[in-house]
Amino acid sequence: MPYLICLLLMLNVCYSQKRYELKCSKILLEASLDSAFSQVGTCEKTNRNDGEVEKYLLLFNLKKGNPYCAAGQYWCFYTTAMDLNLSCKGIPILKSVLASAVFNDARMKGKITKYKPRKHDLIFWRKKNSIKGHVERIFDVQQRGVVLTIGFNTKNKITGSEGVFLQRRNLFLPLGRLVIRGLVGFN
Repeated sequence: MPYLICLLLMLNVCYSQKRYELKCSKILLEASLDSAFSQVGTCEKTNRNDGEVEKYLLLFNLKKGNPYCAAGQYWCFYTTAMDLNLSCKGIPILKSVLASAVFNDARMKGKITKYKPRKHDLIFWRKKNSIKGHVERIFDVQQRGVVLTIGFNTKNKITGSEGVFLQRRNLFLPLGRLVIRGLVGFN
């Protein structure tokens, strides 16, 4: 009986998930991933969304203490665009600190595709009946729904530090109280 319940839950989750694709220049996409990797290991000062991670919030005129998972993803595209002398209009994702807003924008502007993760995709989670959510960037796709990601505003499972870290996630499992909303990819 427990297997049947798990199967039904997985079918419900899989059925509702979508992947949307946005246009992005290949050079911006690749270099922004390098930018994200350069931030891995950046830690909060007191585990209260403060310290060096505050730079992600500066683009939004927000102060320490605010969540920065979506801000960090946007920051990678923004700093890369500036470094390459590209227009900010080429940044494919919405400039927002709300992961849910970024996903909603991609859903409205993007092309729906098969729900299959790819390198560079953003994976979105959301708390049920809330605007609260989380986003991470996929850099490696493994077997059985496992993806490796770069997550801003995450916890290092070994040290307990909070900041920007590599994570191992499963596309079929929730993240604490957050359920997977879908993927946003780029072409």
